Amino acid sequence: MGGLIGAAPNAYVLFQPDLTIAGCNDAYVAAVGRPRKTFVGLPLFEAFPADPDSESYRLLRKSLHRVQRAHETDHIAFIPYAVGDPGTVPTMRYWSATHVPIMSADGRLRYILQHTADITALLTQTADTGRAAILEAGILMRANKVQAEIERMRDLFDQSPGFIAILRGPDHVFEIANAAYNQLVGHRPLLGLPLREALPEVVEQGFVDLVDGVYRTGQPYIGRSALVSLQLAPGLPPEERYLDFAYQPLRDAAGAVHGVFVQGVDVTEQQRAEQRMATIMRESVHRIKNTLAMAQAVVSATLRDAHDMVTARRDILARLSVLSVTQPALIEGHLAPADVALTVMAVMKLHVDLFGRITMEGPSAEIAPAAAQGLALILHELATNAIKYGALSCDSGNLSLTWQTIPAENRVELLWHESGGPAVRQPDRKGFGTTLIERALPRTGGNRVDLYFAPAGVQCRISLALRA
Repeated sequence: MGGLIGAAPNAYVLFQPDLTIAGCNDAYVAAVGRPRKTFVGLPLFEAFPADPDSESYRLLRKSLHRVQRAHETDHIAFIPYAVGDPGTVPTMRYWSATHVPIMSADGRLRYILQHTADITALLTQTADTGRAAILEAGILMRANKVQAEIERMRDLFDQSPGFIAILRGPDHVFEIANAAYNQLVGHRPLLGLPLREALPEVVEQGFVDLVDGVYRTGQPYIGRSALVSLQLAPGLPPEERYLDFAYQPLRDAAGAVHGVFVQGVDVTEQQRAEQRMATIMRESVHRIKNTLAMAQAVVSATLRDAHDMVTARRDILARLSVLSVTQPALIEGHLAPADVALTVMAVMKLHVDLFGRITMEGPSAEIAPAAAQGLALILHELATNAIKYGALSCDSGNLSLTWQTIPAENRVELLWHESGGPAVRQPDRKGFGTTLIERALPRTGGNRVDLYFAPAGVQCRISLALRA
């Protein structure tokens, strides 16, 4: 270290971002009482070891960590720290230190400069050296107690399970943000930046307007399960989170608002669990309705073709038995074979037996098990709808189910085509069954479902990736 710092009478040492000692001036060499070659180039805590459980280690490590993370100057008013030559018993000394970040032109942390002062002599003065020295020592000891209390408050603040931040001034500049807040926003730089600059994606979502309103009116704002989209890293898609939060105005001694206190919890998992539960409830109701419709179709079709009640009773029980085992197994994926032809036959066999107006044609084509299960769900849903509303709901309707492989595109395409049934109209809204059809297939490998409500009959084109 040369120039002004190298010649300065005060002790300076330079750390790399990983806390390797990069250099120091002569005053620092004199302060620690060791030759440069014994510590320059070594990690700080290897050159000057301390018990990781000691207060000395904790104070120094936390101060340096804050500079590494926030890129802001940090002060230690008082810290006891033992130093000495390698291989000797270290001597306890007392220091005051300031850590200053040195940034590169592109905004990255390049070095941390430590300015340290040895105050051991001041603290060990005897009474006959003068009341002024003793008074200064007492002030430093009280400063140490205040600093320790501040450290404890920082620990509590940082360890809070909820996210916390303090925004200052009309531009809402980040003054403090705890670990939970940093984690929520992807550990991006916050301190010293206005809200609009630190989190630009929340501007259009209305959150800056809410903070503006709290700062302007002095009235708190409470949000419940609010959806926010956060850009956690450049190039990554935004991530949606649900938050319970409060914006609380901060007032000075005169009662004027000078900042906003932000506090909240991430309730994303709770919200998603509730959404999953609602979906399960809707799906359960939907499946019950479909099962009842199938049972009704079984009874109706069997009675229509039966010659006597004894035969009808026997056939109804047999077909309901097949329905009670086959349909749940197909829906849950237990019986879905990884072949298009076998999957179609497994789902449609009962319908063919009941209605006899279904034609099916296509080759064997191997697909992924997950795709086979999705196909079974789609066919089950289409067939149930055809029985309730479509081609299988009347005697004049017909159903054609054909498929072919397209080797050049490594896929198989299946066409469901109803005709001769009641006139079809486009639904006013998308029901659960339509949503299930559109989302049943895995969203990989080019799998796709296109559902058409043609006036002459429902059509569905299903494209499935062939298994490699």
